Amino acid sequence: MTVYIILMALVLILAYPLVERKPSFGKKLCYVIVTFGAMYLISVLRYGLGNDYYSYIYIFRNIKEASWIDMFNMGYEPGFTVLTKLISVFTDNVNVLYAIYALLILVPTAYAIFRHSEKIWMSTMMFICLTFFYCSLSFIRQSIAFAIILCAYRYMKERNHFMVLLFIFFACLFHSTVIVMIPIYLIAAFIRPTKITVPLYGILTAFVYFFSWDILNIAVKILPQYKNYLNLNFITQGYKPVYLILPAIIMALALIAHFTGYGKANPKASSIFTNFAIFNFIIWLIATKHFVIERFSMYLYIVMIMFIPSIANYYMNCAKVYFARKKNPEAVVEFDKTVDVVLREKKAGKVPASNNKAAIDNNADELDEDTKRILREIMAEKSQDGEDSDSVTTEEINTEPEPQEKVADKYAPDERYFPQNRVFRQYKNKVLSVITNPVTVTAVFMAAVVLSNQWYNYFGLTVSKKGFHGVVPYRSIVPQYNELVLSTEPDAQKNKLLVKEANFLSYIYRLKENENYTVFMTAKADTISGLNDGARTALARLGLVKLAEEDNKKSRYIAVIEGGKVTYEEVSDKNFEYSTNWNNRSVTIKSVGAGKTSSITIGGSTENYSVDENGLNIAVFDNTSGKLIDMVRFKTYYVMLSATR
Repeated sequence: MTVYIILMALVLILAYPLVERKPSFGKKLCYVIVTFGAMYLISVLRYGLGNDYYSYIYIFRNIKEASWIDMFNMGYEPGFTVLTKLISVFTDNVNVLYAIYALLILVPTAYAIFRHSEKIWMSTMMFICLTFFYCSLSFIRQSIAFAIILCAYRYMKERNHFMVLLFIFFACLFHSTVIVMIPIYLIAAFIRPTKITVPLYGILTAFVYFFSWDILNIAVKILPQYKNYLNLNFITQGYKPVYLILPAIIMALALIAHFTGYGKANPKASSIFTNFAIFNFIIWLIATKHFVIERFSMYLYIVMIMFIPSIANYYMNCAKVYFARKKNPEAVVEFDKTVDVVLREKKAGKVPASNNKAAIDNNADELDEDTKRILREIMAEKSQDGEDSDSVTTEEINTEPEPQEKVADKYAPDERYFPQNRVFRQYKNKVLSVITNPVTVTAVFMAAVVLSNQWYNYFGLTVSKKGFHGVVPYRSIVPQYNELVLSTEPDAQKNKLLVKEANFLSYIYRLKENENYTVFMTAKADTISGLNDGARTALARLGLVKLAEEDNKKSRYIAVIEGGKVTYEEVSDKNFEYSTNWNNRSVTIKSVGAGKTSSITIGGSTENYSVDENGLNIAVFDNTSGKLIDMVRFKTYYVMLSATR
């Protein structure tokens, strides 16, 4: 939990000095590098985090062992399969594997936010709080896919349909569910949210929600191969209604903005992304009955980390204009531009507005006095008319503007709603004046976004038992970190926490941390096939060096740990046993292959303290009381390293 709190604090604390206060290209770049660099470190140094953490290790090993032809028969998307195969050519270290995966998820996301977000800090915050960062620690293929979709944000905003569909196709190479974006995007692009279409969405949603089982039954009649899927948990169960709160808030904010100033000033972007917000809520609503459908929302939801900050920036600019004109009715307010806009202007050779006069004066040898006077008058007229006078190009100085025919455009912005052109109505009713004040609107909007996101982040990390996608609590491949965390736990709780521990790495560190334990270990059949780099590091840290270095699947194994120190460890290619004394009683331990009986017996009793199943069988005793604390078997022959008690 501490790791995530530090990350969120970093994102929020650095927001003002690096992004809001006198923003610049360099400061924004620094902010993105620091915040996403922190996320990258968390991703690379994690262990066992996420529901699919071990699954991807299993997939990696299978693809590595498969031929370049057979690997395409494993059922994974071709882009992901080729990528994983290429990684396996150079390394079999799963930590390196996850480091590369993290790069492919976080770098495109950071680039899109840095280049196109109008509120970089808010987009970064939402990337974490809307669970996308946590998702990247679990659902690797889908996370790479949504990072690709986020990079298409610019083209969605520009309504460049060809480029958007190209990005969707590319994302499909990493997760097939992205295919749903084709119809969803086309509907969002060509059907505007209006007072007619929005209620129609509601009616259709209600129909699908209440008749979802009938629709599924019809679907399996058409596709009978999926009939058995109807009995699976991810179809029969749904999310709790509490998960609807944030999608509902985002949809409400998007709708309010669309039908007021923001939507009129930015009709292209508002039309598409408001539809996205509506469709995202619809998917989450249906997910309360069938939670598997939540996966399809990710490609819509990820765009909200750009769209909501864009709305926030609009309201903030309106508030800036309001404040400036209270002091000076003729004031001209400069707005912060996205990095993309700044780079485009530099590429086009535009000169900043503050240098317009200097640029003209510097060309005194080429321009006569009458020309310079006319140019200054044109700039002054542009400023008075509310046109964008931030820059003047060389073409504007040397050429006459060509007349253009006006073409009716249903997505043409209404310039009256641009922040610099807004006329803020004053009401006689003081309460109404306060409510409609742009400063109030901005404050309410920002509070709604920030507080709801922070609440959702807190909810997932503390209230929700499994966290977001199985990501909490944080576990690391760094031994010192694990030992530090365990050392802070109260002694009275250590035994209970040990019995509840199902993570192999954490279990091993708990054995090392507690000096009041005596531990007996015996292997049955294959004990090492599932061990990965992090698990072997933990074993070596505990002192079980022989097991950590063993590579023979047929090896038998026995170890004894007393007070956190290894007093006996042996590996053999044959069945063998070891006898010792503990607490004035004799102990006999047997390690065998499959089909035989592995055992841990004490004091001549026939009671077996070994779970006696394939893998590593462990019995933990309390030195003070002499009582058994835990009996557990870890499936160390399988990549999941599951625990059985």
